[in-house]
Amino acid sequence: MSTKNEIQNVINTLKQRDTSLYLACQLIDFYSFLSIGKITVKEQLEKANMPYAPYKTNEFQKANGFWDAHILHLMDYGAQFYRKAQYLPNLDGPVLFHIKPEILMTAKSVSMTHMSVKKEQFSRQSHLLSLSTDEVNHCFKHDISASFPEKTLLKDELIQKSGTDDMVPEIICHFDQTAIPFSYVSLVSVDHYIINNRQFQSWLDEIKLRAGFTFPLMRRYCPSSTALHITSEMGKLLLNGPVTSDDIIHSKDERLQAWGTELKQNQLIDLLDIYTNHLQSDTLLPLYHGDISAEKIDQLSKLIREKDQIIDQISEKDALSILKELATTNPGVFKQIKSMQRNG
Repeated sequence: MSTKNEIQNVINTLKQRDTSLYLACQLIDFYSFLSIGKITVKEQLEKANMPYAPYKTNEFQKANGFWDAHILHLMDYGAQFYRKAQYLPNLDGPVLFHIKPEILMTAKSVSMTHMSVKKEQFSRQSHLLSLSTDEVNHCFKHDISASFPEKTLLKDELIQKSGTDDMVPEIICHFDQTAIPFSYVSLVSVDHYIINNRQFQSWLDEIKLRAGFTFPLMRRYCPSSTALHITSEMGKLLLNGPVTSDDIIHSKDERLQAWGTELKQNQLIDLLDIYTNHLQSDTLLPLYHGDISAEKIDQLSKLIREKDQIIDQISEKDALSILKELATTNPGVFKQIKSMQRNG
């Protein structure tokens, strides 16, 4: 595990490189974060019965012992698509958090891996590394003294993992409160989709404000007109029904067809299906059908705040009484109390 001095040196290195840490998600995850009031790990979302994207890789992350961890990245793995229309948009979702490096100092443990903890073949003993400036700098193409933006670029072999299911390296963080406060978010950038004649970014900005948060949120930088065209067409198609890789490869739209053909040549077709399925079910349709809206975030946030206020007002004596009552009918609660007593 990295020491505080090592972590501080890493923070200084990332700040010198003018780079953030990145975490992408689908809209349903973003909605849950806003409702709870912080960026929460999946373990806590599951316990709170809050929605999160049901990726198949979740089972491996859980089995590998990282269900209670935040997985951060050194680059935006959707950038290559939006700059050059190469590969795929970020598979983790169209909502990208830019997180201040200082968050690392608040973690109770920080490590790094070049084998995703969401992979079945991950081994804690073989793949988990201490986070250090040498490990971080080794990921970048240019020396820290290079000018901007060169000093922010990862090595070509890492950039080529954009839009794949091998987005490494990963920075693995465990926090006492199992959450990242929004005060550590410097920016949220979102992909270019249009739902009900309204920009995706506009929908999210309203939902964010109604939830009571003011962090900056904007459409991501996109110099590629082809990438804009592809996302626009994909959004339309996915709102009308299922879209397969064959639909894209044989599309009458020349730019969609060329993109699909290139993905097939690069053996990324299976990932294209993952991208379309999750974007459709976990982002576009919930917004299109009104399952997620500014009005609903008002109601949900109010309920969660009221619940937290009630919990804060419960005395230790009353809390123990409630736990004992639960333990009489739920063996899991009984075991948890015993474990807490042993650890205490």
